[in-house]
Amino acid sequence: MACTAMVLLGGCQAEPDFDTKFEQQSRNLAAKARSIDTDTEKQLNAAREAERARAELGKPATAPTPAPVTDAK
Repeated sequence: MACTAMVLLGGCQAEPDFDTKFEQQSRNLAAKARSIDTDTEKQLNAAREAERARAELGKPATAPTPAPVTDAK
């Protein structure tokens, strides 16, 4: 019986302490924040590119340069 109890107790692991849990959670949150930052940057770059494309479409294609004005008397 004592041998069985020792085997069962040996299979149990101690709960991680506060510092260990905190470090793990901190790493998880930092990774999630980096992922959010990356996604946000991609979306911002896509929006900027779309704005540039819209601006280019709104511009007239290379308009001819007007002739210089001369003072004719």
